[in-house]
Amino acid sequence: MDTKIGPNVSPALTGNTAGIGKAKGVQGEGDAKKIKSKGSEGDYNVNLSGKSKEINEARLKALDIARGTPDVREDKVAELKKKIESGEYKVSSENIADGILREAIKDELSKGEPEL
Repeated sequence: MDTKIGPNVSPALTGNTAGIGKAKGVQGEGDAKKIKSKGSEGDYNVNLSGKSKEINEARLKALDIARGTPDVREDKVAELKKKIESGEYKVSSENIADGILREAIKDELSKGEPEL
């Protein structure tokens, strides 16, 4: 299987992160599969082990499950609507405030280092 990638292309962008960490000429496990691809600046050899194939298959299975899961869980929505209508559902203002602050902190931290 030949895959053409450039020297500055992240393996994550190609969807194949299984061989990350393997240097040119380094042999993997006994059942490793060699892939040779030619980039614009030379040849690249990547050895993929059987374990990397298993990990990639598990990742693809998890993605399929996630894609097949509905965004809205109708059973939970119906249960909450029933509780709200009957007056059983009580909202904690402290929990709401904690959630708002937690999300604001996450947003601020995700921005990274502030520029000075």
